Amino acid sequence: MSWVTRFFWIIALAITITCVYSVTLIRISFEEPTTYMTEEDLNIMLPIILGNEGYYNIVDLNITTQLLDNENSQISKATTYVSQIPPQNNTTILHNISLPLDEIMANMDYLFNDSNFTLLGSAQLSYANLVPFSLETNTTIPWGAPLFNFTTGDPTVNMYNLTHFGVIIPISFENHSPYISVTGVIRVEIIDNSHQVIGEGSVSMDVPPGTNYNGQLETVVNATLIDDIEQVHFYIETSMFNYGPIVIDYE
Repeated sequence: MSWVTRFFWIIALAITITCVYSVTLIRISFEEPTTYMTEEDLNIMLPIILGNEGYYNIVDLNITTQLLDNENSQISKATTYVSQIPPQNNTTILHNISLPLDEIMANMDYLFNDSNFTLLGSAQLSYANLVPFSLETNTTIPWGAPLFNFTTGDPTVNMYNLTHFGVIIPISFENHSPYISVTGVIRVEIIDNSHQVIGEGSVSMDVPPGTNYNGQLETVVNATLIDDIEQVHFYIETSMFNYGPIVIDYE
């Protein structure tokens, strides 16, 4: 073997060794995510700090995340691409994850029950255009229900005037969501045994994240129909979602 061939083999081996060693010097850390709302989505901005402390460029970095619900169905998928990160350089990458609120809020379970989402993350890159490298991880993201423990108390019936009774219904719930304010109205319809609406009412609410709601909703019913009440229907109408009816049998 000629000295030229040996020289190139030595160079190739040195590059391979330093590439492999440099891969071990890649550092990944995460900063505190921030959230912001749009008309349709809840967006989580995740700052990722990637430290290239080795001797070569990182190229063709692809960061992909998948958000799965509690049945392992995909809710959203996001990808961030970075063409190059120079050696001896720390780069902050802003990776945006979107949660489609209309789809999430269409699921009664997420409105009324706390749950968990699973975030799957992967990163693929090429080091010095020679060494492919990949990393996979996962974490759990808690979901707080905006209408947790939605409860209606026993109605109270009082004389309203000479021809009508007032029906007062206590309502309470806990907004466990750290992101969503429950702002809007709760409507009620009183239904008789002929499936007709014989009374209606509404109450406004503004329940910030992490707070509780305790209120009451009042409607009036004709005195001649008060004994015909069969069901009470509740409708929740907010700037972020609508839900109803919640049907309560009247006893």
